[in-house]
Amino acid sequence: MNQNKQQLVHLYQLWPSNNRFFCRGRLMTGPSADNTTNLFTWLLILLIGAPFIFYISPQIWIVLHPSLPIISYVMYFSCVLFLFLTQFTDPGIIPRKEIIEKMKDENLFHLIPSEADNNNYNIRICITCMIKKPPRSNHCAECDNCVDVFDHHCPFVNNCIGKRNYAYFISFISTLTMAAISFGIELLCFIILIATSDQKVQQILIIILMIPFGICIILVFGLLIFHIFLIITGKTTKEQLKNLDMNSNDRKCERTKSLFNYRLIVEKLQYDQIKSDQHMVDVNPIIIPA
Repeated sequence: MNQNKQQLVHLYQLWPSNNRFFCRGRLMTGPSADNTTNLFTWLLILLIGAPFIFYISPQIWIVLHPSLPIISYVMYFSCVLFLFLTQFTDPGIIPRKEIIEKMKDENLFHLIPSEADNNNYNIRICITCMIKKPPRSNHCAECDNCVDVFDHHCPFVNNCIGKRNYAYFISFISTLTMAAISFGIELLCFIILIATSDQKVQQILIIILMIPFGICIILVFGLLIFHIFLIITGKTTKEQLKNLDMNSNDRKCERTKSLFNYRLIVEKLQYDQIKSDQHMVDVNPIIIPA
């Protein structure tokens, strides 16, 4: 006797956009197109930080005072943590119509357009996601998702910056700035007090090492000042650069609950494509009797 079979998979295995999932859907990040810039960011932070953490800071701790190395340690490891959280946190993705229908979540059905919305010019409809876009949301071309209170897509963190991870992003660039400043002070102290007593050599080292380091600090600090300005004005990067008026009072830093669960078990239809990546142990659908 033939018995009907029902195929069940995790929601992330059917996710239709350019996002990638790791640890069986527990971590989500952006498209593979950002791999180069994202890898450059991680290598730059880790390779610059390593000599300070393992050599320069311990020397400053002994010769000068422990307070500066402690600040450097706290800011540096906080910077790495916030970079990780920014990259692997859902930025506020609004699920597509097909995902909402699979989830069968009545709280999201209001996002699906109806015939009555055709004559309402105040409603913005995303023709890719086939949903009504909430105020201040935009479709990210790189990730291919609509994001709530969309700020910008950042290839350096391999993710969109939106309502749910903007606080992590501003914390990342804040701690990065503080870590760079404290490392710069440590480097200057190391050159003058420890590296050599020859003033000419000191001057050469300061020119070779401190000038590029100072330029990096200025660039990161400038980015921080720009986002502090945005927080004060309440605008997003896109609204500021394109001179758009805010059409909602939605807070850009609000840490709301994600609109979906990537590991939710949903039914796989015949035409659905299973998304897989190299970190998944098993991409075969779960098959149970209907």
